[in-house]
Amino acid sequence: MSELTIRGRSLTLALATICAVLTSAFNGCSDEPTAANAPVVALPLTTLLVRDTTIVAAASSTYRQYIPTNGAVNLVGRSGIYSAMALIQFGSLPARDTALVYSANLTLRFETWFGDSAGQLSFNIYRILLPWNQGTATWDTVQAPGFYEQYVVRGSYSAGAGRDTQSVTIPLDTAMVRQWWSPSSPTYSPWGILLVPTGGSSVIRGFHEYGYTTDSASSGYYPSVQIIAGSPTGSIRDTATYSVSFDTWVGNAENLPTNPQLIYVQSGVDYRSTLAFDVSFIPRGAVINSADLLLTNDPATTRVNRFMTDASFNLATTLSSSDRSALDRPPVLGARRTGNLLTYAADMTRPVQIWNTLPNYGVTLSPSPFDETTSFELLTFFNEKAPPSLRPRLKLKYSVVR
Repeated sequence: MSELTIRGRSLTLALATICAVLTSAFNGCSDEPTAANAPVVALPLTTLLVRDTTIVAAASSTYRQYIPTNGAVNLVGRSGIYSAMALIQFGSLPARDTALVYSANLTLRFETWFGDSAGQLSFNIYRILLPWNQGTATWDTVQAPGFYEQYVVRGSYSAGAGRDTQSVTIPLDTAMVRQWWSPSSPTYSPWGILLVPTGGSSVIRGFHEYGYTTDSASSGYYPSVQIIAGSPTGSIRDTATYSVSFDTWVGNAENLPTNPQLIYVQSGVDYRSTLAFDVSFIPRGAVINSADLLLTNDPATTRVNRFMTDASFNLATTLSSSDRSALDRPPVLGARRTGNLLTYAADMTRPVQIWNTLPNYGVTLSPSPFDETTSFELLTFFNEKAPPSLRPRLKLKYSVVR
């Protein structure tokens, strides 16, 4: 055998050896599964056990909380246990220390009524003496000593409920208006007026609020004051109309009836309620699949009025045992169940999931935002002290590791 042949065979053998090594290496990193990783091999999957249960409320309470009611309408009047006062402040007032006010007329456009449509609306107008705004004014702040001039009536109105979309004009005391635009006067107070119902009022009326809807037609319905003024020594007089700087209303319910078997959700004042459920039996770390709250309404004490087309409430997790304003956001909406006039439902999945990891302070029920600031609607529900079939129920479905 020649030397060339021997060298050729040796080279072929070496190349074969190299290819075998490389093939082995590539096979070790290939995508082909080994026996241990093959799809047919059973994985150590965790088994979840799903459980269903229904529990009843363990405790409840109702409390009053005055709130700013800067809503879509302003209310004024009295009906039964309910009272409403309206606040109006006018903007762009001039500084006219020497001008004489000959007349001033307030114009309001009513929208609707609450209570007895055959009743009488009667209120007095007083001068406000302290600064305020619609985001902070509440029933108790308006009642504070010195907030308004309680013993000098600056205007008044008394008439039947009237029709919706009715406009009324009310003369105002010119001396009060003079104090709105005289910065150099010691009695200067441009803080507007307070409309306070009198004892003869038996209906509550809503009137157009400044800024609600922005179309040109609606802007003509905002409260306004027309002032005729001029020089005290000359014959020239000018007429100017001033629109609202801001306005709002505040409400109260005197001696709201309380039944120990009920919780109350009252708009306009407010009355809010808390509900507590004991879910300590749910293992920590469980997955809450669903939690549905079911409440039974008491139609005998509920007061749904013509301001609202339907009734609903907000539900939020209570985050503190002492601070009632500490609520989880955003809240969920509770409403009447379709086809059942007496049963209301709300999704409590998030609250129960929170209670599974954090302290359980229950949930807070409050009026829905629009209801809360535009009406005196009252929803009542049976609580844990009511007969068993009427008590609040929480239908739970949760998953735990087997």
